[in-house]
Amino acid sequence: MLLYIHFPFCASKCAYCDFTSYAGCDEALVFSYLTALKREITFAGERFPNARIDTVYLGGGTPSLLSPRRIENLFAHIAKSFRGYSPCEVSVEVNPDSATEDRLAAFAAAGVNRLSMGVQSFSDDNLRRTGRIHTADGAREAVARAKKYFDNISLDFIVGLPYDTASIVKSELDEAGGLVPHVSVYELTLEEGTPLARDAEEGKVWLPDDDETAEYLEIAVDTLAEHGLERYEVSNFARRGAECRHNCGYWTREEYIGLGAGAHSLVKSAADGSPLSAEIRFASPKDVNAYIGGVNCVETFDDVPRVEMSVLSESEMRAEEIMLGLRTREGIREELLAGRDTSRVESFLTRENGRVRLTRHGLAVMNSVLAELI
Repeated sequence: MLLYIHFPFCASKCAYCDFTSYAGCDEALVFSYLTALKREITFAGERFPNARIDTVYLGGGTPSLLSPRRIENLFAHIAKSFRGYSPCEVSVEVNPDSATEDRLAAFAAAGVNRLSMGVQSFSDDNLRRTGRIHTADGAREAVARAKKYFDNISLDFIVGLPYDTASIVKSELDEAGGLVPHVSVYELTLEEGTPLARDAEEGKVWLPDDDETAEYLEIAVDTLAEHGLERYEVSNFARRGAECRHNCGYWTREEYIGLGAGAHSLVKSAADGSPLSAEIRFASPKDVNAYIGGVNCVETFDDVPRVEMSVLSESEMRAEEIMLGLRTREGIREELLAGRDTSRVESFLTRENGRVRLTRHGLAVMNSVLAELI
């Protein structure tokens, strides 16, 4: 089983961000949230007493805002709550500005063995325009600090940022590929209502068009390959053995539970470990106060208030397996496409040994291919 823990607080909100996160760290609210989170962790351990926890991912928000003492207490509580706690991978998201020496040391002491650092750009201009509070040199210094404690480090980058060019993207990812064994590259998405979306609508910033951004993604593939980082998922690149085990579990539809505000779960097993008759997907409320109140007024995991709850049909599970699997290097089982008309997208597919994968060009137009198949 995969375990996701959400810490929704940030030092500030980035101009493009639409995630479940809250700018500022009101101490009373953070304390109440962590108390409720640990309560839900206890409930989850009671609900899944036979679960073997294979991976843990602490995401946000900015988990690196947690104090060393809170880091220690949180991970100790997780380990105490699950009898089958023996993860091969424990990941934490950090930002360069809060990845301080004492916090990094605390994460390592708590059993964390993988960091995902939100660098986003090595351009000070782009960092400033998008509301990031670190500098390019600050990010480089944070990576150097992290390397004292961790071998498995991933850096996140966004392409298609204001005033991005092919040469900027090439230079940034060339540097990143030489620093760490894993890089994630995401295309900028303008979310309605965010400051960057408003600035773009009002003509205050120039953004690359879709064709230019697609070119930048291709540059990313080639540049990272020069450093031995293979594309194992549409947005993720790693040297062999450095792939994110937790995220791979999402893409292969392993069972996972998400704890904390806005966290999602896919439950496949009963309390005794036997398979449920149907898979259940649900999420926790995004609002922090609603989450805290909901957890504090119940006594079991199954009674925690949920949103977006659904029981998945066979056709929905099959569609998910196609949609998620085709994102990856491994692709999907060929029989999943039985009975589906693939004639319009066959040129974007490669078939080998009973597996179907997207070609490189297929990955570039993945959403259109999936629309034909699902």
